[in-house]
Amino acid sequence: MATTDTPTQLLDAAQDLIQERGFNAFSYKDLAAAVGIRTASIHYHFQTKADLGSALLVRYHAQLKEALARIDGKGGKNRTKLKKFIGLYRETQERGSICLCGSLASDLRSIPASLQDEVVAYLELSESWVTEKIKQGAQSGEFNISGSAAHHASTLVAGLQGGLILARARGVNSPVLT
Repeated sequence: MATTDTPTQLLDAAQDLIQERGFNAFSYKDLAAAVGIRTASIHYHFQTKADLGSALLVRYHAQLKEALARIDGKGGKNRTKLKKFIGLYRETQERGSICLCGSLASDLRSIPASLQDEVVAYLELSESWVTEKIKQGAQSGEFNISGSAAHHASTLVAGLQGGLILARARGVNSPVLT
């Protein structure tokens, strides 16, 4: 049986706490209890909560890049790729969670400044990838759109983020993102 290293356990638990409560609503004490270590041990790996948040966002951003590369790597129509992108949000909904960056975005004005740019960069990556798929689909005749692809992408990503919040309010089995 493989064991997970302490920094990974901390990042996993921090992600769960942020997605459940928000960045400002958990402490290192909560994190220590979740992982089963002393609070002082957390500081060995992540001196400050901002350091923890930054490491978590770097990991989350990398996971998104990997997911988008997998979707692109399978080829196929842009409609199919967008459905797979929507599927990433559906998986999050099925776990009863909201997007980590969606949660952090709701706290944007109160999280450390060092994290704000990372949250925005994550959301911009999502929107730019969706924009490119919509542009490609429009150019190939797959989509018939009016207005800019960027506007449609922004609307889709906002709808998905909002859908996760509505699903949480309604319960995990809500049909919001089905």
